[in-house]
Amino acid sequence: MARDTSLLSIGALSRATGVPAETLRTWERRYGFPSGERTESGHRRYSMLTLERLRLVTQALDLGYPPSTALVADEPTLREMLRAAKPLAPSSVPLIENDPAVSTSALPPALDPWFEHVERFEGRAFERELRTAWAEHGGLAFVEQRAAPFAVELGLRWARGQLSIGHEHFASERLREFLVQQWRPLSDAATGGSFVCATPRGEAHVLGLHMAALTLSLRNARIVFLGADAPPQDIASAAAHHAAEAVVLSASAAADRARLRADVAALRGALGTATPIVAGGAGFLPEPPGATVLQRFRELQHWYEERSAAT
Repeated sequence: MARDTSLLSIGALSRATGVPAETLRTWERRYGFPSGERTESGHRRYSMLTLERLRLVTQALDLGYPPSTALVADEPTLREMLRAAKPLAPSSVPLIENDPAVSTSALPPALDPWFEHVERFEGRAFERELRTAWAEHGGLAFVEQRAAPFAVELGLRWARGQLSIGHEHFASERLREFLVQQWRPLSDAATGGSFVCATPRGEAHVLGLHMAALTLSLRNARIVFLGADAPPQDIASAAAHHAAEAVVLSASAAADRARLRADVAALRGALGTATPIVAGGAGFLPEPPGATVLQRFRELQHWYEERSAAT
C-alpha cells in the first residue's frame, strides 16, 4: 500500500507551526489536541486538517487567548475568535534585560517560584518552571509574559542588592540555555530568510538577543547568532555570507552610546542601504542614525511579518 504523504509526523507538525514537539505532546495530554493517529509502530501521525486548526490556535495564543480556550475550540470557533480579537497592546518589556528604567510593578505572581528557585540555586526546579510556562503559553506569549519580565526583574534585584551576582549569573545562564533549546531547532528547520543576531562591542548581555532570535525563529526565520561583543566588520561579513535579510542588534542601558553609534555607522557603511539594521534595548535610545529601533518583541514580530509579506 502506498504511504499516505498527507499525514505529518510530530516533527513535521512542529516545524510547520513553530510549536515544539514537547509542547504539542503536553497540549494533547492536557487538552486533547492535537491528537494524532497511531501507526503500527506507535508513532503519531497528524492530518492536514489538524495542521490548519493548529495554525489558528497559535494565532489565537499570540492574540492573548489562554491555551485552555484556544486548544479546545473547533475551527469555526477559532476563526470567529480571531475576527473578534484585537491585538494585544505591546508588552511593557523591552528587547533587552537589565534596564533599570523599566517598571516591573506588575510582575506576574507566577514568577515568584522562579525567583525562589534562583535564590536557592535550584537549577532543575527552575528549569521545570520554564518548561511548564513554555507548555502553557508557548511562542511569543512565553517571551513577553514570562521570560522578558523575569529577565528585567532579575537585573533590577541584582542592582538593588536583593540578589548576588552569582544568583544573576546562575539564572541568566539557565534561561539562556532554555531559550537556545527552543529557537535553535526551529532555526535549523526554517526555510525563511537569514537574520544575523549580535550585540555591539562592549555589550555582554545577550538574553534579550536570544528572545529576539526565538521571536524570529517562531516565524520561520533562520538565525545566524554571533552573540556578544561583535565588531561591526564581523557582523557585516556574516550578513554578506548568508545574504541576510537584516541584522538584529541588542544593547542595554549600560552601553557606551558613543561607541555604539560609531559601530552602527560603520556597520551601515559596510552593509550598504539594502540590509536593514533592527535594534532593541535602552542602549539604542535615542535612536542612532542607520538603525530601526523596536523596543517590544511584538513589534519585532510585526516588522518581520510585514517585511515577509512585502517580498
